[in-house]
Amino acid sequence: MRQTMCGCDHCGCCSQCGYCTQCCRCAAGATGPQGPAGEPGIQGVTGPQGPAGEPGTQGVTGPQGPAGEPGIQGATGSQGPTGAVEPILQPFLNTNVKGLQTLANGEAVTFPTLNETPAEWLARGIEYNGTDTFTIVHPGLYSLTCVLSLDNDRGDNTFYIQLNGSSPVAGTTNMGQEGQIVLTRVGYFAAGTTIRIVNGSGHAVTLRNATANGSGTGHMSLFRFANDGLD
Repeated sequence: MRQTMCGCDHCGCCSQCGYCTQCCRCAAGATGPQGPAGEPGIQGVTGPQGPAGEPGTQGVTGPQGPAGEPGIQGATGSQGPTGAVEPILQPFLNTNVKGLQTLANGEAVTFPTLNETPAEWLARGIEYNGTDTFTIVHPGLYSLTCVLSLDNDRGDNTFYIQLNGSSPVAGTTNMGQEGQIVLTRVGYFAAGTTIRIVNGSGHAVTLRNATANGSGTGHMSLFRFANDGLD
């Protein structure tokens, strides 16, 4: 063993090269504290994009958004063909009074039936009992006119329109003169209203034929001119 530079007998040196392997001066000391971190290096180049991941679960549907603004109105279409016009027929009655009649006070004028004078009787939408009473089927505003030819042999003659068998309306008096008497009435008649022409003279009256009205003893017309009454 060769003496080392340090002079220590315990140091080991190679007998060939004199290199000390265990010189106390060459022995490693304890690890010192870590020095401060160096400055970050320059960022590297971005790598290639990885593969797409699996689709996630669909989320819950959100609330409906507000309505959008209305669109522009489209062009007006062509006019359609004119529809068929149906005839407008209102309920009506038109009849003559034929034959000699002597009516007691309070008795109603008798009118003919279709079988008796088919050419002088016409009615639609108004019922007739075949003797002296007419019944309104369709309510509305009606016009009624009745002309009677009277034989004056007992003084003044009075006739009136009787509705529903009650008190008289539209009474007219022939002041002790022979000839014609005219009754008129314009008003609202409800469905089911009954109409009669009644002698209210207080005595019997005779209806007689008159050449002036076609050898008839009277005439009556009744028709509806409006579907309903006025407010």
